[in-house]
Amino acid sequence: MSQGHIRPLLDITKALSNLGVKISIITTPSNAPSIIPHIGKHPQIHLVEITFPSINGLPEGCENTDQLPSVDFLVPLLNSTRELKQPFQRVLKEMVESHSHPICVISDFFLGWTVDTCHEFDIPRLVFHGMGALSMAISKSMWRK
Repeated sequence: MSQGHIRPLLDITKALSNLGVKISIITTPSNAPSIIPHIGKHPQIHLVEITFPSINGLPEGCENTDQLPSVDFLVPLLNSTRELKQPFQRVLKEMVESHSHPICVISDFFLGWTVDTCHEFDIPRLVFHGMGALSMAISKSMWRK
């Protein structure tokens, strides 16, 4: 989605890899080049690319916020991520069928549809919120009221 979310997720990924955990990063072709330099020294991490959907209202090739010509395209970008559900399901299905059942999925807050997909395959899903602790505490307290 955005480098501000990808970088911290990569830090988590590398920390888990250093503990010997095998990691699969599921991403899109346009985002892969920004990830590859960060994982080269981590043989436990590999990329799985899924095609980003082309939808009306979103310029071709826009797969993250850095590629948007203006903020006017943010909502179409967010909406288009829902179309990643089916390719994501296929990847998880292949993993499960090849006896490489994931121990969990860590996905971005904006990819809420991953909850249902992970539930379908009985895979725990951990959510990554890209905001700091104070912002998160305020946000959580507002939802409670």
